[in-house]
Amino acid sequence: MIKTKKMLDISGRFLFVLGVLALTFVFAMFQGGKVSWTIFYSLLPFVMYSTFLFFYPFSEIKVKRSIRSANSQNSGKFLVTLSLKRKSRFPLLYTAVTEKWAEDDVALLAGGPFKRLFLFGFRKEIEWQYEIEQMPRGEHLLEGVVVEVSDFFGWLRKTKLIDARDTILVFPKMIDLHYVPFDTQYDRGTLVSLLNIVKDTTMVTGVRGYQPGDRVTWIHWKSFARTQTLMTKEFEDRRSQELLLLLDGRVSATFEEQVELTASILKEASSHQAELALMTTGLETSLFPAIQSEEQLHQALVHLAKIKPSEAEKTVSLVDFGTEFQHGGGIVLITAQPDWPFMQSVLRTAKNARSIICFVVMKGTGTTSIEVENAIQLARSEGVIVHVLGKEQFREAFKEVAGQ
Repeated sequence: MIKTKKMLDISGRFLFVLGVLALTFVFAMFQGGKVSWTIFYSLLPFVMYSTFLFFYPFSEIKVKRSIRSANSQNSGKFLVTLSLKRKSRFPLLYTAVTEKWAEDDVALLAGGPFKRLFLFGFRKEIEWQYEIEQMPRGEHLLEGVVVEVSDFFGWLRKTKLIDARDTILVFPKMIDLHYVPFDTQYDRGTLVSLLNIVKDTTMVTGVRGYQPGDRVTWIHWKSFARTQTLMTKEFEDRRSQELLLLLDGRVSATFEEQVELTASILKEASSHQAELALMTTGLETSLFPAIQSEEQLHQALVHLAKIKPSEAEKTVSLVDFGTEFQHGGGIVLITAQPDWPFMQSVLRTAKNARSIICFVVMKGTGTTSIEVENAIQLARSEGVIVHVLGKEQFREAFKEVAGQ
């Protein structure tokens, strides 16, 4: 339908141009005189150019796009270079080039449409470069380039969308957190913690005297053969941390800050060899049960780059993820709305969690509302550790928890 409308539009414009030429010719034939024929012959070159332009094939124009920041971070600079090439030297006059994005919001960030007017002339190639100062987080699609060419008087205009698709992935901005494990739990310990100390039986650091309860497999038999005294191998302690990050996917004023905090924790915790998992709620519940390799971390960050908030009434209830942490571990919940129905669903499905830490992300250092304060007090009464954070407090968030 759209193609038909465009064809009718340009055909109508071309018939108009021919009609103007025919009208001046009839006028010259009946009127006669030098002035009448001067008008006709003066108009003839412009009509001929419009005719050639009507039949000019846009298919010979090729677009090449060079993106300097294809995988940038939120609020980072984004630089694009467009190059238009063609084979012939047919003179093109007023040529408007427009970059077509699937999202109109991106054009608003640039201060207007991505449009540039060129006098192509006889050149075979033109180049255009533009920049977006602060690219928003998300997956953005470049659909192509719209090329519009006009004749001298704007009587004839040809427009074509040249397909040149590119996908731009902008990751959430990641902050360098001062990551501190909360408390320590040893093999025989009684502390509730996210951090477990286990024995790495592949790393023997020495021997000690046998104590009742030591495993038989830990006995150093060579020492026993020499001294006839039971000795037990000592192993290197290896820290491991089972940690689930749970991102509240409901719409909030601080949703972008919540995503940034989640991505920052993922990055820092993975560098501390934590056994990580990520869950996000929203229109769909997404779970990344094991984030141990660089590839798995990248997949989780890609998900955080694409995630969009959902309305509260459309948010899917949490699934039962307790079995994922049946051997212990803890949950870090990141939200802006610690309302009781949501917190209750977390508590109900996290029965195996050793502890739950809730980071409530607020704008600036403003005070929380009475509803939020009541929800926080109710969550604390159920054993949830709650901390209210502004963006400027993200770096020290774990130090505050570890200090408790």
